[in-house]
Amino acid sequence: MKIIIAGAGEIGIALAKYLRAEDNDIVLIDNNAEHLGNLSEQLDIQTVVGNASYPDVLERAGADHADVFLAVTGNDEINIVSCSVASSLFHIPQRISRISSPEYTAPKYKEFLKTLSVDVVLSPEIETAQHIIDNLAVSGSVDMTEMGEGLVRFAGLHCRKPSDLIGKTISEIESSVKNLNVKIVALRRRFQLMNLSNVTVKQGDDIYFISDSSHFEQTLKSFGYATIPARYLMIYGGGKVGFQLAKQFENMSGIRDVTLVEKREERARFLAEKLESTLVINGDALDDSLVDELNLKNYKIAIATTNSDENNILLSMLSKRTGIERVCALIHNPLYNNLLSGLGIDTTIDPNAVMVSSILQYLRKGRVKDDYFIQSGIGEILEMEVLKTAKITKSHLGKIKIPAGIVIGGVLRDDLFILPQKDLIIQEKDRVFLFVEKGHVQDAESLFSVGISFF
Repeated sequence: MKIIIAGAGEIGIALAKYLRAEDNDIVLIDNNAEHLGNLSEQLDIQTVVGNASYPDVLERAGADHADVFLAVTGNDEINIVSCSVASSLFHIPQRISRISSPEYTAPKYKEFLKTLSVDVVLSPEIETAQHIIDNLAVSGSVDMTEMGEGLVRFAGLHCRKPSDLIGKTISEIESSVKNLNVKIVALRRRFQLMNLSNVTVKQGDDIYFISDSSHFEQTLKSFGYATIPARYLMIYGGGKVGFQLAKQFENMSGIRDVTLVEKREERARFLAEKLESTLVINGDALDDSLVDELNLKNYKIAIATTNSDENNILLSMLSKRTGIERVCALIHNPLYNNLLSGLGIDTTIDPNAVMVSSILQYLRKGRVKDDYFIQSGIGEILEMEVLKTAKITKSHLGKIKIPAGIVIGGVLRDDLFILPQKDLIIQEKDRVFLFVEKGHVQDAESLFSVGISFF
């Protein structure tokens, strides 16, 4: 598949790396030659210098033969126009645009953007805010999502003391929850995926599992993790993400007492006008006098969403030390994640990984029913619908050759979640949940390819 990516920022480069690992033909466009640097050699992709909204630039990028156009520059107008050019002049079938300005992202403008050939609009701020909310409930979560119309849950947990997972093998952990429909699909130690058959969980590991939603809460308790009600919330930073987060909290039932601290006076005034029930405070949350005034011990959850990774880390550590149960930090640089172990920060959210996840969900449509990109970049969770004569239906799982890099996490059959036992035979209309390592999506899809008799 040929994919053109407009914008060599953090999101564009992350997409190029990930999609190139799947053997796609990638072209990366940016109007700044320095942004492209030597990415052509590093990633084995084509790079083009120029404005992606110009027809001649897209022509040089080979738009006549492209299957997908991803507009992820930092300029909304360039993204919109480039999608229109990609469609009208080059007939690229699929077009996805990153758009941040709320003036464009309001639901009433959705049809207007479609007339400009923008198939899918994704806002980094809205997507990131929703991802934070999805991960808030569980202390120690690194990934969290619902799949299968809410009947299946995927979660990643960071193993820190006093986690009951530490010192146990995967088989021991699964045996301890054998009545709860839980399958562990991956374990990450620093930058490396570990072999599940012979690994013992250590402090600092990230462990990933798929479970029946009805048993999810009980599974967490069995693993030594607790859920925290989303009440008494503190948000540090009133930028685009902090603002979207506060807005979404205001629309959620059960949320109580949300406070937002913003350093810039003019921005704080704007937030106070636009937000209805959120208490907006103008001040520096790292200032000792304001910290005393805030009385942080009265809050249950603190979320740091400023534009500075370092400030977000400091604010999270400060909150944790004052007794806040659950802290979450927005971190743009993934190198920080492995340095934060032991500092008490419960969850870090990478906005770039969130955007990659959202884009991949749309790219996989048609081949995959649902998709979730794991924040650390180790792979994805795919929900595949089984068609008649698919390869995976030919025998029971014990005799099906599962390609390396793929772990079956469970099967949803008529709203019943089933663990992947060796004697299980996958049937037509089943939905199968897989962990797929980076670069192995095509191998996963081959398991679900159908025979000629299907047609």
